[in-house]
Amino acid sequence: MEAARTVEDHVITDPREADVGSILGFGFAPFTGGTLSYIDFMGPKKFVELCHKLEAKYGSRFTPPKLLEEMATKGETFYGRFAPKKAAAA
Repeated sequence: MEAARTVEDHVITDPREADVGSILGFGFAPFTGGTLSYIDFMGPKKFVELCHKLEAKYGSRFTPPKLLEEMATKGETFYGRFAPKKAAAA
């Protein structure tokens, strides 16, 4: 959820930044592709449902960011909504 918050707060502008940062920064499982790739793979709707279950059991630290709620409602993914910009041809 913290990786999703970095997108919501405009700390990162490319999902790859969060994915690489989560793998190299705090050891998130590399085979998942990173935190945002994992959420995309699971599906934001299922991820938000899981967040709400954890929130009910463990408190507000598991409250999903508004961005995730919105993406779940619209059926969006991080790599779909925030697609990496293509470099201009030289």
